[in-house]
Amino acid sequence: MKLSEKADKAKSSLVAVETTVFIHGLPKEESVSLFDKLNNMENVAVIGVLNGEIVVGMEKEEILKMMEEGAVKVGTRELPYVISKGMNGATTVSSTLRIAELVGIKVVATGGIGGVHRNNKDISQDLIELSRNRKILVSSGVKSILDVEATFELLETLEIVAVGYKTDEFPIFYSRKSGMRLNMTVEAPSEIVDIFEEMSEMRMGSSLLVLNPIDEEYEIPKEEVERILEKIEKELLEKRIRGKEVTPYMLKRLFQESKGRTLEANLKLLSDNVLLASEIAKELSKRNHS
Repeated sequence: MKLSEKADKAKSSLVAVETTVFIHGLPKEESVSLFDKLNNMENVAVIGVLNGEIVVGMEKEEILKMMEEGAVKVGTRELPYVISKGMNGATTVSSTLRIAELVGIKVVATGGIGGVHRNNKDISQDLIELSRNRKILVSSGVKSILDVEATFELLETLEIVAVGYKTDEFPIFYSRKSGMRLNMTVEAPSEIVDIFEEMSEMRMGSSLLVLNPIDEEYEIPKEEVERILEKIEKELLEKRIRGKEVTPYMLKRLFQESKGRTLEANLKLLSDNVLLASEIAKELSKRNHS
């Protein structure tokens, strides 16, 4: 495992960020620009697997190498295989949480977590890892392409503590409102750290999911997203697209049908989530060293 100099220096206040969003989730130009923005933050470490080696705190030349050579999407389950084979791996939320556990990082940021797919036959590894790995994960809810209600219920079943940041409604990525109410809300990073400390005292094994809704200016209403998704779901059936090919296809078609608005929303919410996670990590580090 390789830790960058920045990651090693700021370890106690680090925020871990996945690589899948840069490799599979965004066009190259926007991906590189976002990487530069996040990587310039003093306590952010992008995590990936390069030639079979876990890298915590990827540098620009490393992410460009991964983009050029390609990288398989890797969850926790696939990590041992990808590492042993010397492959490039773009980490998802689940594998980023697992690697964060190995190096002692407490805070992770992403755009949206995986969950229960609409056919109810596929459940993301993200939820499993969140249920057994005590971390703080900042997210704008679940991806709109999922079965939101089933995912919402499963979070409770798996004892994943979900709190709304300045909201009492469960956000769904591009949309601030889902129609599902949250019974736990917070107004400041200090409150988030309070809850996490109590979870640690109780030796809870699950994560604290901080739900940070997208900025109103960039929101795409739920009804509009649903209309587009109905069209895309028909295409999936007609083209027999399944498994790991589903999400990239849906994201590409959402971009096309929304005339680029989903890309703008994606970039904004991810940046905002990393900024919030950075504040939380600094507050947590301050308390641990007081």
